This record gives sequence, C-alpha cells and structure tokens, in this order.
Amino acid sequence: MLKGRDSVAFGKNYFKNLFKKVNINVKDGGVSVNLNMTRFGIKLDNAQDALDNEFLTRMIQHVPGEDGGALRADIKAFNETNGERGVIYAYNPNGVPYGHYQHTGIMYADPITGKGAFYKPDYGFWSRPGVEKVPTTRLLQYQNPEAKRDWARYTAEHEKEAIVEAAKNGFKKE
Repeated sequence: MLKGRDSVAFGKNYFKNLFKKVNINVKDGGVSVNLNMTRFGIKLDNAQDALDNEFLTRMIQHVPGEDGGALRADIKAFNETNGERGVIYAYNPNGVPYGHYQHTGIMYADPITGKGAFYKPDYGFWSRPGVEKVPTTRLLQYQNPEAKRDWARYTAEHEKEAIVEAAKNGFKKE
C-alpha cells in the first residue's frame, strides 16, 4: 500500500498475533480437533515482509538520481525506519526538499519568468528569493533512463508479477 492512499498499516508480527487467537475446537463423536493458526500467521508476516522489501527495492530503481543519490538514500532510510509493515512511502515528506517535486515529474517554475531556475557559471543554480514556484505542463527530463515520474505507481503497475512472486516465496519460507 502506498502511504496517503489508505491508512491501514500492519505492525510487527501482526498476522501471527491475529491468528494465534484463532483456535478451532471441534468435538464430534468422541473426536476432538484443535487447530492453532499461529503458523499460518507467521507465514503471512513473512510474505508481507518479502512483498515490502521487493517493492521498495524495485521502486528505488525508478527514482531519479545516480546510485547513492540523496533522494534514493532518503527514501530507503525513511521506509526502513518508519516501522510500518505494509506501507511504502514514495518519498519522505520531511526529507530532501525536492522529493515531491521529482515524484510529480513536472517542472515548477517562477510564475513571472517561466524558468525553473537561473544559472551562473561562477555561482550555479539559483531562484529569485521569496518567489513561490508554480507547476507547469512541462515534464522533467531524468538522466537515469530507469527513472519514472510517480515511481511508486509505475512500480506497482509494471513490476507486480515479480513483487507477487517474492510474497509467495516469503509465504513458503519456514
């Protein structure tokens, strides 16, 4: 699940704890059967962990920036430390300031000049102080050929088979 689209998250050992409460006792004709579902819950927890890990690994490949880039590192660290199972953040809302900008994939520009930034060889890139940029219809051009705008949605739509396979393998894990 992508954060912001749903508010349900699974805590550590969520399914194990849920299913340990499910005990089925059947007594019929002198025969008693007791089914404890804890093992099934553990397998679901393993599947969820595998799904989360595979989705994050594949999503990071589509984030703009070179290997080790600040945005990629920020997204990875935020997802690994936020403590929510079943939730993947497309970007850290409190992280690098350009995360949302890169994720939307559209250029934001000065409303008067229409420029994204100014450049001076002896200074670098800069914007007019105090001017809030506005979204344009121009798409960002990423240097990384694997980078996609709305990279989380792209990952969910184009890599779902591999992600589901990882969850299946996680479920099979003992």
